[in-house]
Order: sequence, then C-alpha cells, then structure tokens
Amino acid sequence: MAAPFGQRFDQARLINIANGLTATRVLLVPLFAYLLISDRFRLALLVFAVCGTSDMLDGLLARWLRQRTVVGFYLDPIADKLLMATSFVVLAIVKVVPVWLAIMVISRDIFILIGSLLILLLLDSGQIAATGISKGNTAIQILTVIYFLTIRAFPGIWNLFAAGVEERVTEAVVTLCALSTAASGIHYLVIGIRKLSRA
Repeated sequence: MAAPFGQRFDQARLINIANGLTATRVLLVPLFAYLLISDRFRLALLVFAVCGTSDMLDGLLARWLRQRTVVGFYLDPIADKLLMATSFVVLAIVKVVPVWLAIMVISRDIFILIGSLLILLLLDSGQIAATGISKGNTAIQILTVIYFLTIRAFPGIWNLFAAGVEERVTEAVVTLCALSTAASGIHYLVIGIRKLSRA
C-alpha cells in the first residue's frame, strides 16, 4: 500500500510503542471527562498532563526509532482532536469555560475537517499541512485548558494576588484563545480557496 501523501512508514508493523502511547491517550479521554464532570479537577489536570506527555513521547519515539506507521499517521491527530474537543465541551458543560468559546473551538475543527474532505474529493488530495498559525492556536488552546484546570484545581492560588486579577487574567486568556482560533480558521479558509481556485 502506498504511503499517504508521500510519507515514509514502517509497513512491517501496524502497532508499536509510539502507537501504543497514542492509543493510551485515546483511552484516557473518557476518564478525563469523568473526572471533570465529577469536579475532581486535580486528578483531571494530572490526566491531562499525562496525555500531553504521551503526545510528546509518541512523536519522539516514532522519529527516533523510525516507527512511523499508517496507523500512527491517522490515530495521532484523532487522539489530539478528541482530547481537545472533550476538554472544551465538558468544561463548558460544567460552566468553567464560556459555551461560546467551546462552540468556536469545535466549529473550527469541524470546518477544517469538512474542507479537507472536500479537497480530497474534488482534487484527490487531502493534505493540508499544519501552518504556523494553526500550531500557535493549538498551543494556546492547550494552555487555555491548563489554565482553567489549574484555577479550579487550586482555587486558593488567587489569594496571592490583588483583587480583580483573576477576572482580568481569565478574560485575557479567553480573548486570546478566541482570536487565535478565529485567525486559524480564516487562514485555513484562505488556503482552501486557493487550492480550489488553482484547480
């Protein structure tokens, strides 16, 4: 089977250490959601940290051990999107993040998915490389989740600061996440339109 989009993969093995870490991350998502709903934010923060660590490790192992596989190519981004989508949806349900922000984050991912499928069907190519804006947006979204998990896990932390600091910081975090999400979505829209117009 030809490697997707010209990537080189280890065709001999479908499952390896890197893919095992990615699969573990997927399995931890329901536990993470349960901990959030159960108001156990310290454990949820720990699980989120474990997921983040496994994400870094599986990428490093896949490169160092030359264990890139087709399974990992598709499973890794699915695991990442599943974790982030679950984070924002459940945090919105338990009224930790604004509902509109969760809708914006999920809508962007759905928009990109639909756009990629259209390009795949119309141009026989579904490859849209992650842009710098997209990578920055992902980092900001991760930090946003960590921020809200931390302030709920350790509510007394704001006692160290002056009154009103929490509200201002929270507003800044939400605004930055929203702006970066919007910018990333618009950027992908422009990329998609260019690809279609060149065809």
